[in-house]
Amino acid sequence: MSRQTIAFGALFVLGLICWQWFKPLSDQPANQQDYQPDFIAKNLQSVQYNQLGLPYRGLTAEYAEHYEPLTMTIMEKPVILLYSPDGKPQWQLSGDEGMINTNDNAILNGSVVGKGLQPDAVIKTLNTEYLELDFTNNQLRSNRAVTLSSPNYQATGLGLLGQIDQQTVELLHDTQATYTTP
Repeated sequence: MSRQTIAFGALFVLGLICWQWFKPLSDQPANQQDYQPDFIAKNLQSVQYNQLGLPYRGLTAEYAEHYEPLTMTIMEKPVILLYSPDGKPQWQLSGDEGMINTNDNAILNGSVVGKGLQPDAVIKTLNTEYLELDFTNNQLRSNRAVTLSSPNYQATGLGLLGQIDQQTVELLHDTQATYTTP
């Protein structure tokens, strides 16, 4: 090898070392994509209808960002309205923040309040800090502290499993209830 080839190789290696040494550091892994929302909405309002033309799910939010590649919408102050099969409002669920995946599930966080809207609803109010709605299986789930109340009782517990279509809710752990007679 000639001196010229060795000098050129040394300069190339020195250039690689300097490039690695002075390149900007990133907080995120190289394979993590930086997604930008496909659209942003303020005062979002949406209603979905069944094949008979009756509403079955409604959604409002003060602010929403939709990410199409993830089929996900992130919301501030979401309110989800669930309807009975005959199109009457059944449940209103709200939270400080929320996320909904297209047709699969929704998650509500922070001061979650559920209100039973039917006149004969056994549960009038549900309070928790976290609630999952599984639209495929018509279930409500939570792994946090939950309070259920109506005019005749108040129940607290840790964790919840409920069937939306059957209007049933089960507190899973550490359940305490207080009943009053009218």
